[in-house]
Amino acid sequence: MKKLFTVFLIVCLSFIFSCSSGKNSSKKHEKKGDNSEIGYVEIEGGETLKVYGYSKDSEVARKMKMLDMDFIDCYQATVKTGEAENINIDFALNIDDEGFFETIEFEKMKSKNANKIAKCIKKEMEQIGVRPGNSRDADFHLSYKIVKERHKEKEKHKINDLRSQTIASLAKMKKFKECFDNRKAKNPKLQGKFTLKFTIDPDGEVYDIKLRNNTFTDKYVINCTVEKLEDTVFPKGDSDDEVEVNFDYTATSDNPRPDKPRKSLSL
Repeated sequence: MKKLFTVFLIVCLSFIFSCSSGKNSSKKHEKKGDNSEIGYVEIEGGETLKVYGYSKDSEVARKMKMLDMDFIDCYQATVKTGEAENINIDFALNIDDEGFFETIEFEKMKSKNANKIAKCIKKEMEQIGVRPGNSRDADFHLSYKIVKERHKEKEKHKINDLRSQTIASLAKMKKFKECFDNRKAKNPKLQGKFTLKFTIDPDGEVYDIKLRNNTFTDKYVINCTVEKLEDTVFPKGDSDDEVEVNFDYTATSDNPRPDKPRKSLSL
């Protein structure tokens, strides 16, 4: 009798444990499935935002995730450099029995960017639908949250970092002055100035070099400077930097400037 009671007790405890673990795993599954993160938005000004979307209607939540790139495109097309902001938009949806959004409404917000983004997204929502069934009302909450701020303080004192110091002293570097000095030995009257506009990537590599405001009649100095610039590696930075550097080489008092300066030169 004691053995039967023991077996009965073990069976009951096993059943209770299995039910309890089943509930816990169900809760874990629900929590895992409730992931409202949709994607990332990167702004030219340097900010990064996360995009979240949530709806109590699971079918709506699933469908909205398919618009992830549209949410990102609408934000990037609306928000200008330096205007990144946290934005929350609440949509009220009415779904007909065929699964289409019969009405899509949102309350007007104080932020002009938020209203423009909401209108942009509304157009994309009108192109999709959910599974056919009973007509119903649903909601969808969309949120853009800044997770990486632009380093305004660093930009304010940018000249103090090593990368900016290197850019500021570029025209005075010996290797670039040699391009002019070597040519001037053959042509004492040589003088002029030009501007090189180029971009430095985060790793310090130079690309997209363009010539501006050239007054040199001899292209050797410019070509030499460009070649040395292409081989220059700058200190690493957080983002791409578009830079303009002026190279101004003045003749001595007994070597006047050329009478007919050349304004531009194709590289």
